[in-house]
Amino acid sequence: MDNHEQLKDKVRLIFNSYKNNDPVIEIYQIKGERIMGPSDEIGYKIMEHDPKGMIKNALTSNEWFVKLMEAIAYADLNGFDVPKEAREIDAKYKLDPNKMPKSKGGRPKDMKFITCVRAAMLECINAGIQPTKNETTFKHPVCGADIIWDVLHELGIEKKIEDSFAIMRIWSRELRRFPLDKT
Repeated sequence: MDNHEQLKDKVRLIFNSYKNNDPVIEIYQIKGERIMGPSDEIGYKIMEHDPKGMIKNALTSNEWFVKLMEAIAYADLNGFDVPKEAREIDAKYKLDPNKMPKSKGGRPKDMKFITCVRAAMLECINAGIQPTKNETTFKHPVCGADIIWDVLHELGIEKKIEDSFAIMRIWSRELRRFPLDKT
């Protein structure tokens, strides 16, 4: 079996986890520290690590507001403490649902899919394959985005993504959001 097939097997394993409905791990960098956890508890972990920052973000960002409400619900269901400021935001929202920050639009992110793309691309990098290719130089005929696209097509997940260039765009956006550690 050649190296590309072994790599495709690893990428298949990653995207098979995308197809099942098990919770996915979300990763955030808060105050220079990585916070990881399943989707249902990540909000609480962030609130526990940086409550003031989360509350500040929740007042202006719809995404963070929802994350704060999920954190409060998780805390309530598990008997954990919630900061007083977070309770005040929750109470104001319950009294007037219009207090929720407006969504800025754009396409909703499928964080589970994006996390799988990142993990698959890191596997490609570890195997010595460039994540993307430069169409003008053709130094690398196959790139990580091509391998991921092939696996998505095999698994029938490609309906969400039009081609390997879309994988390259996802990777580039994800790299800006959460850069690789160069050390």
